Amino acid sequence: MMMWPYWYGGWGVWGWILMLLYAIFWGGIMALAVYLVTRALGRAGLWTGTGRAETPLEILKRRYAAGEISSEDYQRMKEELKRD
Repeated sequence: MMMWPYWYGGWGVWGWILMLLYAIFWGGIMALAVYLVTRALGRAGLWTGTGRAETPLEILKRRYAAGEISSEDYQRMKEELKRD
């Protein structure tokens, strides 16, 4: 009569292969979750992923490009930043 492999002292090589496949699967799931969270935070503006803060001039340029300030305001603020 044929018995299951674990009755003979373990799964042997198949057990190691299954453990490796499970580790790869769950590692992939966790990596995907981290990727999706960091991408969502980046789009929400909560995390840029660069590890550095914007300089005042970069903020000014971004605000001007977005149309939040006029050309005159941009030039005036840019000159003020250069003086400091």
